[in-house]
Parts: sequence; structure tokens; C-alpha cells
Amino acid sequence: MIIENLNEANPPDMTDFFISYNKADRTWAEWIAYVLEDAGFSTSIQAWDFRPGTNFVLEMQEAAAEAVRTLLVLSPDYLTSQFAASEWAAAFARDPRGVEGKVVPVMVRPCEPKGLLRQIVRIELVGLEEDEARRWLLKGIEQRRAKPEAQPPFPAQPDGKVATAFPGPRSATANRRDNPYLPHIGRRPSDAERRRFIRNSYAAITDKFRNGLEALKARYDFVETDIEFRGEMDFVAEVFMHGNSECACHIWLGGAFSRDAISYYEGRSFPETRSTKCSR
Repeated sequence: MIIENLNEANPPDMTDFFISYNKADRTWAEWIAYVLEDAGFSTSIQAWDFRPGTNFVLEMQEAAAEAVRTLLVLSPDYLTSQFAASEWAAAFARDPRGVEGKVVPVMVRPCEPKGLLRQIVRIELVGLEEDEARRWLLKGIEQRRAKPEAQPPFPAQPDGKVATAFPGPRSATANRRDNPYLPHIGRRPSDAERRRFIRNSYAAITDKFRNGLEALKARYDFVETDIEFRGEMDFVAEVFMHGNSECACHIWLGGAFSRDAISYYEGRSFPETRSTKCSR
């Protein structure tokens, strides 16, 4: 319905989106264009539409002029490109207040837009998995209110207390029967069940750390990360800012009092023996 309404409002001889990008982000630009066309929009992109023998400058000007909206593939290379600035400037001039959403910035690599670009609300795809990036891209280009389809939860209970549902995280004292992360068994778990639960929990924590460190490194160019696996159930994670160690932690399976525990130690220098560490 959204796509149909948008296409009906656009003149039939105009393209929905002109994709403006730097050559360093060609793969991102093509992915974005493909997702948009797969959703029913029309696009104009240099990699597909500017054929050998044509005048690059004239093709670019014509494509930008004949597009309803200009989508900017934001990255550090894009912000330093003189050609890119002229491409989005024309679209901005037609809608300086941003009422019609003529300019749609999509950040694919961490950067800091300056001047006029800084004031335009952008779509951020940095650090997202493909399915989530596709969802955010298509949701971001919608030209309607972002009203949810379902009614939000009532923010206050009859007794005047704030509800535990959104907006706001669930209270730490919430009933464990309602907590999806702590399944209610209804009996004391067996030793085998306890062992499986601890091992699966450690695996989930490891994945969270690995993905989180990668996303952090991708988002900030001054950040470096390191994760060292010292065994199947033992790793050290560290974060560096501008080359200097900022924080570190050690997580392993087992502890001073029980093997069915996940132990955590925070700090840059780790004790030699695990008996001096704490378990949680």
C-alpha cells in the first residue's frame, strides 16, 4: 500500500530514487538499489545505468533532475567527494526545509556529516545484519507517520504505578514465570539440565561479545577490539581507543566453588590463578 501510494504520487516519467555514492561504496549502493527495486521502487544508479560512451557529467545531472528523491550513501569517502556534494545539493535546493524528503541520507560507514547534511535525519545501517538493514532501509524511506500498527501499552497501572512493559525495561524483580530468558521448569533442575543451561548460556554470552565488539569497531574508526580464546570455554575481550587499552574482561566456564558457574573478571591485568577471581 505504501509503495502504491508513493508511485501514484510521482510523475510516470520520473525515477523514485537517484542513488548518489562514492566509488568506494559501490557494493553498498548496488545493494541499496536492488533492495529498493525489489520492493517496487525505481532507481537510477551509475553502476547500472551509465553505459560506456555516455557523458558522465550530463548523465549524472539528468538522472538527479529526473529523480523524485536523492538517496545519499554516506561514508567518509562520500563526505570528501566534490562530485557527491553537487549531486545532493540540487535536490536539497528543491526542498531546503526537508518537508518533502527530497534528500535521504543512508549511513553505511561511520562518519560525521557537517553543515547542511548534519541537520537531515538519516537512516543508519552501520553494524546491522542484512535482514535488519533491509527492514530499516525500507522503513526509513516511508513518507508517512511512523505510527505503530498496534496500540502501545498503557504507561500506568490502575494503582498509579508505572507499567513494567515498554516504555522502560522489565524490573529486575519481575515474576520469573513471565521472563522469557528464565524458563520456569516447575521443579528442581537435574544436574544434566543445569550443565546444559550453563554451557548454552556461556555460548550465548560469547556470541554477544563477539558480535558486539565487531559492531563497535565498525561504528568508530578510532576503536580497535580484540578477543582471545584461551580454550573452548575461556576468553579475554579488550577494547582500545586510539590505540590505548580502555577496558578488558575475562570470562570463563567454571569457578572457585563450582564448575557449573560462569566466572567474570574485569580489569586489564588478570590474576594468575582462577581462585582469586569472582564468579557470577
